[in-house]
Amino acid sequence: MSTLDLRNANLKGFDALPSGTYDATVFEVNDVETENQDGKLPVGTPGINIQFKVNGGEYDNRRVFTRYWFAPADYDPSKKSQMDGMIARFLLAVGFTEEAITSGKFKLVNDELLGRDCRVTVQKYVYDGIERNRVTAVRPAGQNAEDAGIL
Repeated sequence: MSTLDLRNANLKGFDALPSGTYDATVFEVNDVETENQDGKLPVGTPGINIQFKVNGGEYDNRRVFTRYWFAPADYDPSKKSQMDGMIARFLLAVGFTEEAITSGKFKLVNDELLGRDCRVTVQKYVYDGIERNRVTAVRPAGQNAEDAGIL
C-alpha cells in the first residue's frame, strides 16, 4: 500500500466546456457493452466509447466523449436504422468513404479511428447537479458549424 500526500489535490475537477464547436482528434476508442437491465437496448449490446481531444484555443487538450451502440439485428428496424446512421455519419466525418462504410463488409477497427481529425459540437447540461458535456454532432475537420448534422 502506498502513502499518498493529497493535501494539494484539486477536488473540484474540470468545469464543463462551454457549448460550442471545437476542432478535435479521436484520441481513444474503447469497446463497451450495455449493462442496464432497464435500458432500451438488451444487456450486452456492444458499442464503442469515443474520447475526443480538443485541439487549439483556450480548451486545448481537453476531452469530450460520446458512445455509439451497435443495435442487434432483431432490434426495431426504424430505431436500428437511426442508430446505424449515427455510426455511419461519425465514420464519414472522420474520413471513411460512404462506399466503404455502406458496403455491408465494413470492419470497424478501433485503432484505425485514432488520430483522425474532426469537429465536435458539444452541449453543456446538468446531470445530478453537475455540469457536464455531451457531444451532439461530429463533422469533418474544417466544416463550418452552420453545416452541423445532429448525431
